[in-house]
Amino acid sequence: MLKRQPLPYTTNGLGRVFVGLSWDAREDKVKTIDHLIKKDSQHDLDLCCYIYNQKNEFIDFVGAEGSESIDESGKIYHSGDNLSGTGGGDDETISAELNQLPENYKTLIFMVEVGSRHFFDQVKDPTVRLVDGKTNAELSQTNINDEKAVTSAYYVYAALARDPASRTGWSVFLINEYPDIEQVEDWGTYLARYA
Repeated sequence: MLKRQPLPYTTNGLGRVFVGLSWDAREDKVKTIDHLIKKDSQHDLDLCCYIYNQKNEFIDFVGAEGSESIDESGKIYHSGDNLSGTGGGDDETISAELNQLPENYKTLIFMVEVGSRHFFDQVKDPTVRLVDGKTNAELSQTNINDEKAVTSAYYVYAALARDPASRTGWSVFLINEYPDIEQVEDWGTYLARYA
């Protein structure tokens, strides 16, 4: 079992935290014509969140696509799809207003996927972080570049879970796993092991 740590976020107001994903745009061997013709000419990473109830059942999903960019409650939302990593700071974020979430939301699991036909080791500086939305204080940061990243296009970052023992009512644990896609029938069921 992974060790949970109390989540030290600012609890007044909405109690917003966000997970931010950043990477650098690909500069090698990308010509304008390649970018227009080939979908995989740039590195496209996607950030997503799987939501589970008290029975550890998958109940909702937030991702980069328009119809999936906000959960049913409207309190977990995606910043929008960045197809290439261009721009400074976080390229994609998912915000969660923890104080406003429905009671049946027990665990939020955050995952990163390489949407283009690449592995993480081919992407320059892929980084994911957890941030207090009120103070902008970084609570955790992970570079997605260890030896398992060489052959993986999927990374399970962390889970936020309700925890009555925590001062803030929430705990966080870093999962830091690169799932073998051959073992995944569907992500909602697979990720329930961390809920």
